[in-house]
Amino acid sequence: MTAQTASMGNSALILCVEDEEVLRRDIVEELCEAGYRVIEAATGEEALAQCLATRPDLVLCDISMPGMNGYDVLRELRQQPGQLVDIPFLFLSALADRQQVVEGKLLGADDYLTKPVDFDLLLATVHTRLRQIARLRDQIRLSGGDIEAQLRALSDPHHSSNNAGITAILNLISTAIVLVGSGRKISFINRAAQGLIERYQVLGTAFGNCTAQSGSSTGFAGWLEQVFGKDGDHSVSFFSLYVDEQDHELKIVGCRLEDESAASLGAVLFIAPSGKPSELSPEPLQAMFGFTPTESLIAAGLAKGEKPAEIAASLHITQTTVAFHIRNIFQKTGVSRQASLVALLLTSPAGLL
Repeated sequence: MTAQTASMGNSALILCVEDEEVLRRDIVEELCEAGYRVIEAATGEEALAQCLATRPDLVLCDISMPGMNGYDVLRELRQQPGQLVDIPFLFLSALADRQQVVEGKLLGADDYLTKPVDFDLLLATVHTRLRQIARLRDQIRLSGGDIEAQLRALSDPHHSSNNAGITAILNLISTAIVLVGSGRKISFINRAAQGLIERYQVLGTAFGNCTAQSGSSTGFAGWLEQVFGKDGDHSVSFFSLYVDEQDHELKIVGCRLEDESAASLGAVLFIAPSGKPSELSPEPLQAMFGFTPTESLIAAGLAKGEKPAEIAASLHITQTTVAFHIRNIFQKTGVSRQASLVALLLTSPAGLL
């Protein structure tokens, strides 16, 4: 495996997976000349290792390879609960017949390119996919101040507006997101959350039971009732769902969504395995919202479920200082409730990094 860096330091990082060395080198050369950074893999196993190590912006992958083939690589990536599930994935094949296209689409492939490679078409396809990702990230940034209203609208099945844009954005977010509307009915599950549900049967069962057990005071259904019953700034709560006999758990952050009159209630749930909490890096938060380093650490702590007292202890500062910084965070993000802040942080472009 080798890496080549183009002259554009901030260019997208592309993983090229191809077992034919001459063709792989030609593709890498074309991509580098177009200004992209490129890493290479000759096998499916190498490709998966590269994805886990670097999280590329796009994967260009051959289908027919010895050992782990392209379908296997895609299947593994789409089953990942974290930041790998949303990477644009383009197949490269000499035999892209209808059945191959159908199979790849069902697994989550974004597009197909056929051999012999038309390099103009390859560059155009790569550019288009990366531009779509950039446009959706910009939408998140531009609509961030109103994210709670958008999530609430999507959680309302009777809402008449076109929600295709926010749906596409949430499917790009690496955090698992579930929206719950009135009657405790699940109204939306993003791609990352669907991957967790398919991986952990107990999670799907919990969601299936939450409507049937509406009004329950125990278990997951009971906790969800508490989410809807929280008042004011206490509209964020946390739940641990054990998923197997080894006591592995999913951490769930629940944020109640409401309009100004509190007439329309909904909730957004953010889910992460306990070993991989919904944790945001401070650096993107500083760049995105203009936070100071301390504000970024406090915001990241709130997003992963820490209480102000816990944040104060971990940062060795007083709770009064934490409260002062939280007020500044609210001012810079344009929100006034912890639920809104958590929703904004976990659906921001920082969740894509």
